[in-house]
Amino acid sequence: MGNSTFSGPVRSQNGFQVISTNATTGAVTTVASTASTGIVTNKYVKHVGFATGVTVNTTAGDSPAIGEFTQPANTIITDIKIFCDTSPVIGTGDIGYEVGTSSSGAQIVAAQTDEILDGGTTVVAHNVTVTSLVLQTQDGTTAPASVQYTDTARTIYCNITNTVDATTAGSFTFIIEYVQIA
Repeated sequence: MGNSTFSGPVRSQNGFQVISTNATTGAVTTVASTASTGIVTNKYVKHVGFATGVTVNTTAGDSPAIGEFTQPANTIITDIKIFCDTSPVIGTGDIGYEVGTSSSGAQIVAAQTDEILDGGTTVVAHNVTVTSLVLQTQDGTTAPASVQYTDTARTIYCNITNTVDATTAGSFTFIIEYVQIA
């Protein structure tokens, strides 16, 4: 099959399909498709969501603007990073984070009290903090369900914590990667 180049919109009333052809057998497999609604259906496609505007508190403690992200049904969170949009300024102290299924919870990413800033006064804008997801027991007699998976839509709470008062709240964005299973 040849390549085609278009200089306008590609339109279809019956959707599109991306296929893969087995080089040995010639079998054709649909990798992704769209219905006439335009919604892409694909198993195991990575998506990205955001919780923005999470700030450092003017008094030590939890963020006054805990970020919220709605995790869609039948998805697994695979990665979370924290991006510093605007630099906060605090007295010499720590800035940390936690991510959970409840406000100020740490079920998905355990509380890290000083991983963004450890004994400092500011975080440089555009700093990226890489978090570690909570791991489930892998070798138990009964393997538990993963806290990163949900079969129904749920709210995920993203919190910034600080140990001393802030004079400038700054702003952080949580970048949440997840995979649709069904």
